[in-house]
Amino acid sequence: MATRIDSWIWAIRLTKTRSAAGAACRAGHVRLNGATVKPSTTVAIGDRVSVRQGPRERIVEVTGLINKRVSAAAAAQNHVDHSPPPPPREVLASIPRRDSGTGRPTKRERRELDRFRNGVVLVVAAIAVLGLSACGSDGTTDATDSTPEPKTGTGPDFERCGGLTTKDVVSITRLGGLAQVIDNPSACEWRRGATSAPSVSFNWYRGSPIGRERGTEQLQRDVTQDYEVDGHPGFIAHHGSICEAGIGWDADFIEISVMSAAPDGTSSMTTDQTCDATKRLTEKIVRGASS
Repeated sequence: MATRIDSWIWAIRLTKTRSAAGAACRAGHVRLNGATVKPSTTVAIGDRVSVRQGPRERIVEVTGLINKRVSAAAAAQNHVDHSPPPPPREVLASIPRRDSGTGRPTKRERRELDRFRNGVVLVVAAIAVLGLSACGSDGTTDATDSTPEPKTGTGPDFERCGGLTTKDVVSITRLGGLAQVIDNPSACEWRRGATSAPSVSFNWYRGSPIGRERGTEQLQRDVTQDYEVDGHPGFIAHHGSICEAGIGWDADFIEISVMSAAPDGTSSMTTDQTCDATKRLTEKIVRGASS
């Protein structure tokens, strides 16, 4: 019987409820072998599942197929944890946190706030009258500066898989034996046989600013740097045998990921070679897109 990814995530205790696992999939916080998935997507032994949980990302390898909640000890027998270490306390301390008790005024503070509001209303009314008088006298008004929100859909139209073919991916990365296993309008992935590594993935995110993704990468990767293609800003980050690059357009961005290590953890490529291949894939996609 096929095992759904939302059931499996809940069963190995990565989320408290199965509905929370489904919601994480729909929000794009769950990836299977580097690609975002639906809650109904099935998992297989050897797959690599990543679940974003706030500033952290849990990365686990499927070693057993279960769809019912089990104990922590039993859950550990069905996956291998490859998650990066948690961020240092200094990083966690720098992340703003809202105190649940703040912002709740006492009765006295509410009474004082009401009196203050009444006074403000009178002041605003007086200013409005003076403003109308000034406008009537010289016929001019001051413009109010506003910062526009990032717009979705301002980037180029990418072809399916960013225009990449399996031949392109193998030629640029020099990772032989790759075959396409995921092919849809917003995500594509190539990997070797039934294993989860090595792999190459392309993801196109719309309505999600790149800054949020970069913040996550800074917590998970060894190095995160500025990177751009033909004036389009982005980032490139690496951790071991994984290198990821992102290029953004307002509220849209693409992300290309290359994992050069084999399932046993060995890699024939250095980190620099892996990131060089990632850059060349990214440049080919951006320069081949239609504006």
